[in-house]
Amino acid sequence: MITPYEADDALRGIRHACVEGDPAARGELLAWLEQLPAGELMRLEERGRNGPRWVAGPLGVSSAWDDVVGRGDLLTICAASMHPDGYLRERASRLLADREESLVARCLALRAVDHVPQVRRVALPALVQRPDPAALALLLRMRKRVHGPAALAAYGELFDTRELLGASDPLVRRFAYEQELAGMDSSEVEMRLGTETDQWLRRRLAERWMAVDPALAKGQLVGSRYVEGRLMVLLDGTDDLFERGELEERMLDRSRRVRAAACWRYRRAGYDPASYYRARWEADGVDAALDGLRETGQRFDAVEAQRALASDDQRLRVAALRLWPEGGPPKELLLTLLADPSSAVVKHAARLLAATPGIRYDDVLAAAVSEEPNQRRAAWRLRRELGGWNRLRADLEALQDPDEKLLLAAKQDLAIWLEFRAANTYQPLLPSEREAIRAHLDRVDLPRGVVDLLKFHTGLR
Repeated sequence: MITPYEADDALRGIRHACVEGDPAARGELLAWLEQLPAGELMRLEERGRNGPRWVAGPLGVSSAWDDVVGRGDLLTICAASMHPDGYLRERASRLLADREESLVARCLALRAVDHVPQVRRVALPALVQRPDPAALALLLRMRKRVHGPAALAAYGELFDTRELLGASDPLVRRFAYEQELAGMDSSEVEMRLGTETDQWLRRRLAERWMAVDPALAKGQLVGSRYVEGRLMVLLDGTDDLFERGELEERMLDRSRRVRAAACWRYRRAGYDPASYYRARWEADGVDAALDGLRETGQRFDAVEAQRALASDDQRLRVAALRLWPEGGPPKELLLTLLADPSSAVVKHAARLLAATPGIRYDDVLAAAVSEEPNQRRAAWRLRRELGGWNRLRADLEALQDPDEKLLLAAKQDLAIWLEFRAANTYQPLLPSEREAIRAHLDRVDLPRGVVDLLKFHTGLR
């Protein structure tokens, strides 16, 4: 995705090639402009059009374009059509109306929703003579602008929407399905579900299939690999479509949304999901039942929790922490779990420790100096959750860590702290915290301005 800074750089490069007269560069930039996706072309145009009119924005002052826009090369005309000066955009639109290249329709689509009436009056009549799915993709993305609906209505009626069902742009396909879906029969819906990749459209197709042929749709969708299909079957099907065993199978689904829908349907049939999950876990020890136990509000008893925590399976150890009996695991146990070989267990133990009353910064010293990066990350995560000056101290310490992932996370968190928390961290700075922060500031590799700002907030200047 093109960023605003990248868009400005690209516009400056286009201006230089057009205004300074560099034919080779114009050819390269025109090829780049032609391959830009619809969303990125919109962002580029917005950066150009919203720049200042009379000073040197990304596209420069309008007077610099007066002599070159009539030169006839397509890149110059397209760039001029994105300029903040409405007179220049109108002139460029008139020139575009006489061109036939593929990029022309996309540039005219951008001008067909222009806020200047004189520009729209030139661009829209020229656009409707060039039906192009690429231009339609732009208008669909601009349909919420003030003049977007009128332009889309005038341009959209030029297309045979059935031919657009296979378009590469998902918004164009959605536009086509809005017109065609209600007329599709079961066989066509099944065929299109086999090739459609857009999540929203797959959901709409599944809804249509359940409406026209629920029995066949249920048989094909209930075990499909797409969540939308399994979910639509459970939500839109009638009660008589489902056997108890089918619902129980879906209650062990990998998707939480599907499990929730299956539990709802299971209760409607007069059964208790909590009892099923408990019986399935106790009988077979199925891992998938663990999610159901947690989602139905159940907990392990003390023996189950200890047995799960001693397992070699990291999923069971995480489940033991999540389903621990009322009161949660003791603080001493959580501290030992910071040395667990599983990063998932370490992360969950750190999250529980951070919510434990009485936890202190140095309680996780062993994890903070461990050779295992995931343990040091867990210690940092816990310390920053303690808030106040502990967060700053943890970030400064992590900025000296050799682990790139931890260093980057600490750098981002420090920037957030400076912007949103530094000015309202009111807790008194203890002498031990003051000396630790002072020592870290002497060692950390930060810009001088950031160090000075941190010294100001901590009173170390």
